[in-house]
Amino acid sequence: MNAELNGIFSRHAEWLESEGESGNQLVLDNISSEQLTSEQLQLLTDSILTECSFTDIVLNEIDLYHTEMYSCKFSKTSFRKVQLIKSEVNDTEFTDISFECANFSNAEFFDCNFLRSTFDNSTFVSVGIWNTVFAECTFANIDFESAYIENAVFVNPKFINPVNLDKATKIIVNIGTIQKPVLLSHEESVKWIQDHTI
Repeated sequence: MNAELNGIFSRHAEWLESEGESGNQLVLDNISSEQLTSEQLQLLTDSILTECSFTDIVLNEIDLYHTEMYSCKFSKTSFRKVQLIKSEVNDTEFTDISFECANFSNAEFFDCNFLRSTFDNSTFVSVGIWNTVFAECTFANIDFESAYIENAVFVNPKFINPVNLDKATKIIVNIGTIQKPVLLSHEESVKWIQDHTI
């Protein structure tokens, strides 16, 4: 498997370097972080990840630009200065995650779950978030300019100094559940976040 993975990553490096003219885009299915080297973890840019798991690792300063994730699981992982620009994340779980100085600009999240995660000094500029649960999460110094957040469930959240909340494109907080939503209007949602700011 190691030799096979080395070949897959080498072809992806070639694909990135040639801007798609040669090599092959990285596609990983049902791979765990224990199977990957630190060098390979740095090469996940513009890749496709399906049912992959990442546990108890550091993914600091990696570029996940335009990376697609489907049904993946992240646990006890540090994302410091990570670029998630234009990434697409579907049905993925994030548990005990630290996002510090992360860039979520123009990223899209669908049907995801965040548990006991911290977002600190990160940008949500132009992020798109749909049908996602944030349970026991902290949002500190997050820039919400042009953010589009719809049907987001926040369970016991902490908001600290939200930035440009008044410049968000749309925020619809769900005070019910994903299965039985009770949706607030944009204005009500902004006020709800302000009321939960400490």
